[in-house]
Amino acid sequence: MEMMLNSAVLMLLILMSITFGTAYITQLVSAGGVVKPLEIALYWDKECTNSVSSISFGVISKGETTDKTFWLKSYSMDKGRISWNTANFNPSSDYIAATWERKVGNFVYMANWIKKMRTGDLWEIRYTLQVAQDTQVGDYGWDLTVCFTASEKVICLYVACALTVTP
Repeated sequence: MEMMLNSAVLMLLILMSITFGTAYITQLVSAGGVVKPLEIALYWDKECTNSVSSISFGVISKGETTDKTFWLKSYSMDKGRISWNTANFNPSSDYIAATWERKVGNFVYMANWIKKMRTGDLWEIRYTLQVAQDTQVGDYGWDLTVCFTASEKVICLYVACALTVTP
């Protein structure tokens, strides 16, 4: 009975995290109810004190580009690959392009990297949006999904994003 209760609590936590766009999901690791933090996290600052729970790109005119910088930290005991995706654009738009780049060295951002993240790694990330001239004016929302894959496990963060497009 206790195992079923723990499973129900875990499912409720996951659904609440996805629904409210938080960047942290907790998972129960034993029947005793011990809570373990997620193995990766996003922060607004290099000191990892201000976590990213949502991203607002504010107001952008058609044809403009904007970006947000944040830090991705690994708490995993395993090396793992990082992947990202945007999903659930509302309303749907083929005219807003997203780019995810990792800072390498002092001045260079790379869109594609093959290095695995290790325990304690802290990567500076630039998340860029390009809004085409053909984009309709209005408010847009979507989910940014950041996943850490190590061995056979996949751990993902879900962050709600928003943008207003003006003429």
